[in-house]
This record gives sequence, structure tokens and C-alpha cells, in this order.
Amino acid sequence: MNTIKGSPRETSRKTAIIVGVLYIIGTVAGILSLVFAGPILDDPDYLLKVSANENQIITGALFVLTMGLALALVPVMMFPILKKHYEGLAVGYVVFRGALETASYIAMTISWLLLITLSQGYVKAGTLDVSYYQTLGALVLRGHDSIRSILEIIFPLGALMFYTVLYQSKLIPRRISG
Repeated sequence: MNTIKGSPRETSRKTAIIVGVLYIIGTVAGILSLVFAGPILDDPDYLLKVSANENQIITGALFVLTMGLALALVPVMMFPILKKHYEGLAVGYVVFRGALETASYIAMTISWLLLITLSQGYVKAGTLDVSYYQTLGALVLRGHDSIRSILEIIFPLGALMFYTVLYQSKLIPRRISG
């Protein structure tokens, strides 16, 4: 079946392709961020590991940022379609999955980059200052864990809004959106 250039059907198809590509980019970037930074951050002596593997942490942080930005564009791309069915839920989806989730990923990226500075000071510190850097490092990691906890609330709320619009509007078969 031929589609007319600029028709709503062609526009929806382009949007679907872009959204699919953004999901793939976000998922791959998220996995790669864990591959690069996960073993370092999970190590009991993470400050030494971060100092020795700064490039891996930076690469992991860039992947987190890439994931956050790619996934933030999904609700932005979907908004024109979703608002035709349930504007309030569409706005909520953009706020939760677009703005709040992206802000969380930016904060997570900053916390990883802060660990690099702390780890450099830790390595250079004398024996008296080591506990200072360990305390600050633990505080940054706790902040990182808090961000992940916040994401455990933001993500499902935004996803619920998205799935509700998909279910109610029948944009996709109900068995898939349910």
C-alpha cells in the first residue's frame, strides 16, 4: 500500500521508526554503562579502582547520559500522537519519562564524574586524610543509590501513563499494551 508523502500514516511510521531506534540506543547505552563502570563501582576498594580506570568511568558516564537523552526523546516524539487520545496522561508521560528521568540520569552522571575527582585525591592523600575521602566517596555512592531508588518510582509511573494511553486508545493491540 502506497502512502502519500506527508500523510498522517507516513508521519506515524516515521515516528515509530525513530522511537524504536531511540529505545535501542537507550537500551544498548544503558547496558554498556554497566559493562564499563559496574565492576569498578561495585568493588569494595572502588576509589582505587576509579582512579586506575578513569576512562572507563568517563565512558560509562557518557553511556548513562546517552541513555538518558535517547530515552527522554521517546516521550517527546510520542507526545503529538498520545495527546490526541489523552492529553493529561501524555503530558504526565513527558514529565516523568522525559524530564524527571533525564534529570536523574544527569545527576547519576555527575555523581560518577565526582568519584573521579575524589579518587584522585584519595590516591594522593596521606594516611590521615584517607578516611575523609572514603567518607565522601561513600556519600557520593549513597547519592547514586538514592538516584536509582528515585528512578524506581519515576520509571514505572511514567511507563504506567504510557501503557494506559496505549491500552485505552487501542493504538496497538490491547494484549501487547496490557
